[in-house]
This record gives sequence, C-alpha cells and structure tokens, in this order.
Amino acid sequence: MRRILGIFNDFNRKIWPKWLFRSRPSILGQAPSFLLALIMLLLNGIPSAAAQGEAQSIDDWAKEAELARRTGLPIMLLFSSDHCPYCVRLKAEVLAPLVQDGELKDNVLLREFNIDTGGKITDFDGERIRSRIFVSRYGIYATPTVFMVDHRGEPLTEPIVGFKDANAYKEHLNETIDSAIMSLATIGNPRFAHNPKPIPVLGQSSD
Repeated sequence: MRRILGIFNDFNRKIWPKWLFRSRPSILGQAPSFLLALIMLLLNGIPSAAAQGEAQSIDDWAKEAELARRTGLPIMLLFSSDHCPYCVRLKAEVLAPLVQDGELKDNVLLREFNIDTGGKITDFDGERIRSRIFVSRYGIYATPTVFMVDHRGEPLTEPIVGFKDANAYKEHLNETIDSAIMSLATIGNPRFAHNPKPIPVLGQSSD
C-alpha cells in the first residue's frame, strides 16, 4: 500500500501545478487516497466473467477435479466452438440469467471447453493430453453440448446436445442437474458413467 501511495504521490507532483502544491498541500495530501479510492471504485464496477453469466473456460481440469471432489458438486461441462450461434444463444438466453439469479450456485460448477482449442490440456487425472483426445472421449459431434461429470470426468447423465428454445432448455437442464446430483449420491455406480450416447434433444446445433 505504501508503495502504491508513493507512486501516486510522484504522479501527483508531476501532473499538479507547482503553485497548487505550494498553496494547497492539504489537497495534495488527500489526492493519493482519493485517486486510489477512485481507481478501486472503477475496478469494482467492472463485472467479472461470473457476474456476466459466462462459463469459465478451462484447460486445467485437474484443478476443477479437486474443486468438484472437495465441494461434492457435479461439473457442468459445456462444449462450445468458434462461430457457433447456438452456443452464443445458450449462454445469453439460459446460462447468463441462471448464473446471475444464483440458480446454479451450490448445484453445479459451470465450466466451458472450446473444441477448437489446440495444443495440450491437463486432464482430470493430471495427465497432459491433446485437446482433441479430450473432445473425442465425450463423442462431441455438435455444439453446444453439455455434460454433467463427476470429479473424475465421468459422465453422470446423458448429454444435452443442441439448443432451440430457452424455456424448454431450462426445464431439461434442471432435470439433468437433479439427475446428476442423484448420481453423485451413488458415485460408486453412477448412471450413464460409461459410453454415453449423445441424443440431440433440442433440435439445433452447430456441427
């Protein structure tokens, strides 16, 4: 803090007229605190990604695995892609309102992975793998696709593929979240844990 105030003091001496510094030392004495408070106010006014209802884009799934294990929450894994209008609509019409209203909090960990991401990522078990292997594991053939997975990355429910109507999607999503939570209660033998068969239940998607 002292270092920050010192920087502001130096800044003030450069931008404030010398006559003001000589005649109004009290103003200058308050200027650093005032400017610091102003900057903090501006920063607080900038909404975070979570506040705007955006899913966190992840490339280190080991950290998410630990968080899911610790909290006992399912991970809502949204697969999106570049130039996907239905992904944009899903996030704007469904996910953003749900996040902003707090309806997903304490129910799921909302995370996103862009299937067009290249290179390597960290898998749920900490192993470095190519992103295309991560995508192919879940049999992604269209976006948006939403999986509910546990801390090991194992699917807990059937995926939701595509997007058409916001109200229908919300209803189906709520049912899927409830089902995922029930599956976590019996994590020793979760439903649909192996070889899930994607079903395009909502009609429209980008492939």
